[in-house]
Amino acid sequence: MAAPGHTGLQTELAGESVTLLPERALFWPVRRTLVIADPHFGKASVFRRRGIPLPGGGTAADLARLAALITAHAPERLLILGDFLHATPTSDEPWLQTFSDWRQRHAELMVQIVAGNHDRGRDGLPGAWRLDWHAPDLRDGPFAFRHEPEPVPGRHVLAGHLHPVLRLRGPTDRLRMPVFWFGEAVSVLPSFGAFTGGHAIEPMIGERVFGVGPDRVVDCSPAARGHRQSARRIP
Repeated sequence: MAAPGHTGLQTELAGESVTLLPERALFWPVRRTLVIADPHFGKASVFRRRGIPLPGGGTAADLARLAALITAHAPERLLILGDFLHATPTSDEPWLQTFSDWRQRHAELMVQIVAGNHDRGRDGLPGAWRLDWHAPDLRDGPFAFRHEPEPVPGRHVLAGHLHPVLRLRGPTDRLRMPVFWFGEAVSVLPSFGAFTGGHAIEPMIGERVFGVGPDRVVDCSPAARGHRQSARRIP
């Protein structure tokens, strides 16, 4: 049974103890591994390149949040479940230097990435970043880490790609809450990037849904039942 803690919510997944964090990350303590999905670094730069005047600083804020998680949990490995990039960057995008500075400050951290559909420009990224790319998945213990949530025989899949949110309706208002969505063989993390949006999900009986609030993660599985119209299912 899941039990809340000061830094997140501890639960069991595929026989392993994991901690779900309100920063929209998962910590796997036995492997000292911090897992995130879909940061979409540089997304605002892509929109500005297309003439949409969005403010900068989104990647810097996401990296600051990531740095705080590293300080709090001391992982040896950061594992990113795809869409590290939003699009192939141009050489003058400010977030590239921001990430270079961040990587230098966390030089001892292993960074492994499962390539996502937005990561087509990964071959042009600086070698000094020391990013260890994998495709279509990376397997460790009982898990297969993927970008798209598709089953892998004999493994429990941890994936991203869907940016899952739960729609909750009250008498006078409604809420879209990022969630961790755990199924029998495939589970999906919320998107880590602050500027990524989300897609409503369609949890089935027996699936677990954990909502992400500003400072805690809560089990929303009972509230998730019945939210099926125009929503997504885990494959």
